[in-house]
Amino acid sequence: ARVIMMAALTRSVRAAMRPAGPALAVCARAGAAVLAPRQRVLRTLSTMPPGAAGAGPGAMPGGGGGGGSTAAIVEVNRANFEQLVIRASMEDPPVGGAVIIDAYADWCGPCKQLTPKLERLVTASGGAVRLAKLNVDVEQELAQSLQITQLPTVLLVHKGKLVDSFTGAVPDQQLAQFVTKAVQLAGGAASGERALDEAGAAFEAGDYARAEGLYHALTRLPEHAAEATAGLAMCALRAGDHATAKTLVARLHESHKDALDRPRVRQAIAQLELVADVEGAEGVAEGGGLDELRAAVAADDGAPEPKFALAQALVARGEPAEAIELCLAILRAERGWNEGAAKEFLFKIFDSLGGGHELTKKGRRRLANLLFN
Repeated sequence: ARVIMMAALTRSVRAAMRPAGPALAVCARAGAAVLAPRQRVLRTLSTMPPGAAGAGPGAMPGGGGGGGSTAAIVEVNRANFEQLVIRASMEDPPVGGAVIIDAYADWCGPCKQLTPKLERLVTASGGAVRLAKLNVDVEQELAQSLQITQLPTVLLVHKGKLVDSFTGAVPDQQLAQFVTKAVQLAGGAASGERALDEAGAAFEAGDYARAEGLYHALTRLPEHAAEATAGLAMCALRAGDHATAKTLVARLHESHKDALDRPRVRQAIAQLELVADVEGAEGVAEGGGLDELRAAVAADDGAPEPKFALAQALVARGEPAEAIELCLAILRAERGWNEGAAKEFLFKIFDSLGGGHELTKKGRRRLANLLFN
């Protein structure tokens, strides 16, 4: 399969490796080896021993799974080229997508101007495009295989094939158009964000299998791994798999400490905390205990204890609206009851629903009016 892939890329290299405009004079220095002619394109790569691809380092810190192939900017070498460029370009967005190869050298002046521009444009794409940086001095054999005879050289790889390229300095507008083409091949900018929204919509619609599949794929993207892990935790909670949810939330605390305040992450943590809070109330909610609790509230409307117990049972049953009303009633009568337990429980309900939920928005407004007026 690797040979077939490489052969296809070889043919596309021969077709696409033509300068996009007047070529910049070759950046060279005394003693630099002359690079191989184009007919040797990828011959070295196509004969790599099995298992060599993806074996070496290359992803920037924070890279996701798959040997770092999901990091936005990577440094490629002969060992990881197949994984970080060819295979990454063959995966569908947002995990995969088009890959731009930037062939450069530390001594090349135009490269030092071009590379930062590419990095900014790729970063602005929101994960739609990957930038694979190739140091031709360090990786001379790989550069020879790719027929890099001029610097800077920039290649665009999609679905394992070279679809566009240019050499030399180009105007900023042309460079932006080149990256835009890569973004369009990947389905547009911020495809990861759109996939997160799609997973969230599937979750809200009750299509938990689809949501779980999308979240699982997104855990491979460093920039979305925290929210995706949170989404998987919520899917596990809906499936009644509390043990898995606890493991995933623990992973959030361990590996994504800087993301704990993100709305999706807070939502997952709050949902798990609510499960723990109402654990003893589940039996009440499933049996005839709700009627007894309602009777206790009616018998002594001023007592906060039965109201709070009923609120917990309602949350355990998946009825947060009435639970919010009961907590607000407790706070209206006695704000400091039980060291603010009603307010704390109310915040957990809001976080578990998410900031965009209508109950959360209305409930927060009413709570603010109650506390500050």
